[in-house]
Amino acid sequence: MNLPWLPETKLLLVERERLLFLRLRRGLNGRDKVFERKEYAYSSPEEFKHAVSALKKDCPPQLDDLLLLGLPLDIFTVVHFTLPLAAAENLEDAVGYELMRHVPHDIKGLHWRYRCQEEEGRLAVRVTLAPKTRIDEYLAIFTAAGFNLSAVFPGLFFVAWMVRVPGLYLGGDVGHREMVLFDGHAVTFKAREDVVGESENYSFLAHNLPLAENRGLSFKQVFLWSMAGDLRAGLQELRPALELSELDQLPDNLRLEWSLFPYSIDLILPDVLRRRRLWFKLEVAAAIFLVAAIIGQPLAVIVGKQRHLHKLEKKLVIVRQEAEKLSGIRKQNQALIEHFATLSEQVHEQSVTIDLLKELTELIPQDTWLRSLAIRGRKIHLSGTSSSATTVVKALEDSPLFKEVHFDSPVVKKGSSETFKIIVGLE
Repeated sequence: MNLPWLPETKLLLVERERLLFLRLRRGLNGRDKVFERKEYAYSSPEEFKHAVSALKKDCPPQLDDLLLLGLPLDIFTVVHFTLPLAAAENLEDAVGYELMRHVPHDIKGLHWRYRCQEEEGRLAVRVTLAPKTRIDEYLAIFTAAGFNLSAVFPGLFFVAWMVRVPGLYLGGDVGHREMVLFDGHAVTFKAREDVVGESENYSFLAHNLPLAENRGLSFKQVFLWSMAGDLRAGLQELRPALELSELDQLPDNLRLEWSLFPYSIDLILPDVLRRRRLWFKLEVAAAIFLVAAIIGQPLAVIVGKQRHLHKLEKKLVIVRQEAEKLSGIRKQNQALIEHFATLSEQVHEQSVTIDLLKELTELIPQDTWLRSLAIRGRKIHLSGTSSSATTVVKALEDSPLFKEVHFDSPVVKKGSSETFKIIVGLE
């Protein structure tokens, strides 16, 4: 039975010329079944907005729906690195600082999410990133139509995750090609290129097939997703032994396991979403029970079974108690939201500290060693040794972030080194 007012899981896959929509329902076997599909074609940004509006009219979104948006591969970057196990104590800060070394962009301008696990005595970290400017373009369109998106992800990665068969996955259209190598659990290689004409399609395959094969995963199957079917001829010429399969839609029965999918970027905190859904279920249960009690009362009077009335009264007392509990849960949710806002402010303050550390790292001369660094209000206290303490002061004075740089005590010369204490004001 389909109850459209209940929260649902809904997939939206944005491709270059079509918008796919799937409504999922969880079965008794734990698998998700697609019980509604829709497809909207478009050829321009304006037509895409019309497609989203048409989707809203056909399938109105509910407040607590899990809305998952798949986007083209070129929007996303996946970064891998390792950290020492000690970094687990301040993992968020450690990942953010390490990202500054791997990503040539200001991470404040990125949506990102990381996953990590222990491997060979270190923390293996995988981070999925996307520019806020690109993601926010889609957010603006869907939000204007009433879709409160829960997460975004690279579409072709998700297709491979849903099929769950190791192999090569090709996607895109005549002007844009994507390639993903999937080992059954994770993506081990990805490539994307803008192409023009059949010759560049062939060049895309000729260049990237050897790179995928060198990843050490022997694959026999190639899946041609959506509009990638025109690559078949090139694949048969370059690798005639490969088994080719065309995919135009995801299968009807899926093993979503969304919490395990490693390449999504959450737009709503998972804990907040779970609590919202729990609150909704409790409200619905209480409402159904109350309606049943109200309907049952006149029936009991008609049949003269007064004992049923007493039972219903007792159940109504329980309902009132549950309602009071639900009210308490709502207050807890509000407290959590305020707590997350406080954490967000603290993360912002920590990002300022990281910027100062980055500036100091770049300014301090190579022959200088810092023994201590303390940030107290609007001043930084430094102590250390250098071949020339004056050179350190001059380097700090030249920075636009610092002012009023001066020695806190006389410089002590020991051999070829000078021991110093410096106070630096912040602009």
